[in-house]
Amino acid sequence: MNNSNCLVLSISIVLFWTWEENSERKRRKEESDFSGIGFWDRRDLDGLRPFVGWYGPGCGVDMGLFLTGLGLLLCCSLSSPQRLAPSGRNVCQDLRDPSNLVCCTGWRQQGEECTIPVCDDEQACQQDEVCVYPGVCRCRPGYYGAHCKTRCPPEFWAPDCREMCKCHPHGRCDPITGECTCLPNRWGPLCQNACRCGRHGHCHPVHGNCTCDEGWWTPTCTKQCQCYPGTSTCDPLTGRCQCASGYWGQKCSLRCSCYMSSCQQKTGACECQNRWWGPSCDRHCNCDLEHSECNAVSGECVCQPGYKGAVCNAPCGPGEYGSGCTLSCGHCKRGQSCSVVDGVCTACEPGWNGTRCDRPCKRGYHGNDCHEACPRCRNGEPCNPRTGACSRCDPGWTGPRCDKPCFNRTFGDACRFLCSPCFHGHCDHVTGSCVCGPGFQGQSCNITCPDQLYGFNCSSVCDCGEGTACHPETGACPYSGHRALIAGLLVPLILVLLGLVCCCCCCGGPTDGKDRCVCVCMILMAKACVCVCVFL
Repeated sequence: MNNSNCLVLSISIVLFWTWEENSERKRRKEESDFSGIGFWDRRDLDGLRPFVGWYGPGCGVDMGLFLTGLGLLLCCSLSSPQRLAPSGRNVCQDLRDPSNLVCCTGWRQQGEECTIPVCDDEQACQQDEVCVYPGVCRCRPGYYGAHCKTRCPPEFWAPDCREMCKCHPHGRCDPITGECTCLPNRWGPLCQNACRCGRHGHCHPVHGNCTCDEGWWTPTCTKQCQCYPGTSTCDPLTGRCQCASGYWGQKCSLRCSCYMSSCQQKTGACECQNRWWGPSCDRHCNCDLEHSECNAVSGECVCQPGYKGAVCNAPCGPGEYGSGCTLSCGHCKRGQSCSVVDGVCTACEPGWNGTRCDRPCKRGYHGNDCHEACPRCRNGEPCNPRTGACSRCDPGWTGPRCDKPCFNRTFGDACRFLCSPCFHGHCDHVTGSCVCGPGFQGQSCNITCPDQLYGFNCSSVCDCGEGTACHPETGACPYSGHRALIAGLLVPLILVLLGLVCCCCCCGGPTDGKDRCVCVCMILMAKACVCVCVFL
């Protein structure tokens, strides 16, 4: 039965049971002489008679039908089969639906494969037989014979004892799996190896390692331990004595002289418990053990980080941290305190970094978290890691970041030199020499350019004709400005005169009866005058 059919059947049974129960409820009023659960109560019958497997007023509902339906429903919910693997053993295509995978004939599903053989009907196996192949039955593993009652000999295993035991005669095979169980003096998967353990050792059946009897050691358990009996145990690999508490010495034959404490195995020195100290651990510590440990030799209190004082009961003050509060906090931001345990700051002051803010910025960086690059200081010197200011600037530059040129007619290193007079120019802030304006030259920029030269440093040649000097600053030729002025005045004057002449021409054609005409003069490009008469 597949999963869907199983689910339909179980739901149908439960629904049928529900219908039966509702029908029984309708019959309750009609049979008032039924009472209780599980007993018939008619007055004309002798005694009470139980109805096993039924319930309800009058015992009219079959409980078994309800339980069957619930059982099938639970079975269906838990029995969703695993999908078969296309390459699994004994997996075939469904002839009715090739896209569906089913177990080949004679096989039943197990996981993603079909590895359980089926022997049904006439080929069904007997009570002491197992199905080993579709339609093939054999005696259950470990037995053989006509009635499958005879046990396999030690050298055989499997159904019908058909497999040879490979570990015989040094071990026995499991009748079902064939796995070997080695004899005490053998080891290995097939019990093929002989144990090397002495008579005081036991061989591991898989690894071959020896487990020595108490008091014996070496890998083959052939040497006897020399430990004192009752006060120690012997290491089976090294033969060394492991002393019990309260004893010491090579053979653990010496008793410790410690008060309520053990001692070191080699030296016998007492190992004091936390509240005691001294050579014999007989002196009580006065430390606050919640925040400290007691030195077992001197009795001194060793404070935990964050506490100080003779008995370690005082917390660290502001700016302190560590064991005994002996360490100082780094440069935490705004003077905040660091962690009293490890000195970690939440944030650092500018110019510092690290979890404890105790490392200055590396060369060339400054500011918060040391992320800002320094400006160009003199000779590549580092800037102030906190402010970013340079201690010295290159000649001709000033300001905290060395980004401003010298001013107030100063120049050079630290702007401490005064410039010479520059009459028609300015002083170079680096070298102090005069940089002349157009038309001048000389050390003080007080010499005008020669007639044929003009511009910066008098480096340009005039273009006004041979023997004609130009303007020393602009290079303009003489009279060029006067000619432009004259032209600017004459052109409008000529246009006005032409307009007057034009408007004096006689207009022909009809008049307005008053013998008047209006002349409109249109001047095109100042080259022609056209008269147009308009009669008003």
